[in-house]
Amino acid sequence: MADDMTYGALAVASRRRVLEVLREAGTPQDATALAQATGLHPNTVRFHLKVLIDAGYVAQTSAHRSGRGRPQAVYTSVTPATGEGGYALLAEMLAGQLDEADGAALAQRAGRRWLRHAAPTAPAGPVAQAGVTLDDAAACAVALITELGFDPVRTPHDGAARIELHACPFLDVARRHPDVVCGVHLGLLRGTVDGLSPQAFDAELHPFVRPGVCAAEIRAAR
Repeated sequence: MADDMTYGALAVASRRRVLEVLREAGTPQDATALAQATGLHPNTVRFHLKVLIDAGYVAQTSAHRSGRGRPQAVYTSVTPATGEGGYALLAEMLAGQLDEADGAALAQRAGRRWLRHAAPTAPAGPVAQAGVTLDDAAACAVALITELGFDPVRTPHDGAARIELHACPFLDVARRHPDVVCGVHLGLLRGTVDGLSPQAFDAELHPFVRPGVCAAEIRAAR
């Protein structure tokens, strides 16, 4: 369980950004300052901080205010940075190994598994909900994709919810191993819509419809 918690804490791009800002600051920061530095909503920052605290990356302390009021909660990183080079190298090695093993299906299963066990904001398993619409499914997918560090854009498309995925945080690895990296993302996408209403929607991912841009499509199941 501890390993799942640690993995989940670092697997989300916007959460890593909060941790990076804390490390770069060198002094305790409150949630408002972190929100300004990251461009995230303060409530999103507080959620990320709770996950990072539970995983052992961040500590919360109190700072006395100059005036009246309760002490202010401030946060400090308690682990050193390891550098992004290690993560990039690890991703390249794993993606290359899966490519050799024809790992597109394995990658999809990995995406679904991560969604079930390590994504606190994702739908919690296949629990059918009455009245879920295509727009509901698209909104949930956009929320998760944004959380993972993409810049998603809904675009008009006949009979489908089409979401263009910009700013892929794994772009360099995805160019060399699209079946694996995009397979993970497809597993996340399908796991998300299935979590809302099993077998109600079909989801596909089209890699590199334009340079640096992939497209996800969600349709009502036939």
